[in-house]
Amino acid sequence: MNMTLIKSFTIFIFLLGFGFQLSAQQTTAPDYFEGTISFTVQMKGPQAEMLKLNNPNDQLQMHIKDGNYIVNLMGGEFPKTFIFLADSNFEYSMDMTNRRAYRFSMHSDLNKEIYKKELTAKPTGKELEINGIMCQEYRLKRDEIYFTYYVSDKYRINLEHYPENTRAKASFLAEGLGGMIPLRTIKQEKGLTVITDLKKISRREFDPEQFQIPADFIVKNRDYRY
Repeated sequence: MNMTLIKSFTIFIFLLGFGFQLSAQQTTAPDYFEGTISFTVQMKGPQAEMLKLNNPNDQLQMHIKDGNYIVNLMGGEFPKTFIFLADSNFEYSMDMTNRRAYRFSMHSDLNKEIYKKELTAKPTGKELEINGIMCQEYRLKRDEIYFTYYVSDKYRINLEHYPENTRAKASFLAEGLGGMIPLRTIKQEKGLTVITDLKKISRREFDPEQFQIPADFIVKNRDYRY
């Protein structure tokens, strides 16, 4: 089994994240999104069958408040939880059983160093309805990997909450999207296509205390569990 490929897939699913720099574009949208989004994850292509042997996560749930978010990966053999906290500018992987939080997943910060060059998602002019929501199509190319995003101005985060040179890797921080949240993301590379698709989106208000690492957790550096 190609463990490098498996780890790379896990990193992709983790937060829909691609290590892009925070967009400098500001938005004047009056109603920034706070709430919960649920996605399904599908894999297609020759490499997909090999990855499926490891029973990867096929459900993604994301809670968003201001510059913080929590991601729960579910539906596979190993559920995972991640949390980004704007005040520390770290994206932690959480070991709930052993009460630990890790500042870095296995390759996350290393990938960000490799792709420091600015990458910009650009509108194609096409539209598509995603789960009853009319979305605009944006595309981005990183080396030989193509990303297609479907976004709506109705669901946008406030970029001002995120620190400069943020370590957050959520796809709504991709340059060019202006904080719009992708409701469908298609990642295409040789032999593998991964589709992250909106299942449900709900606005709700969170208590700020819900976006904290519990006081009894031990914070460590790199997480080698996956």
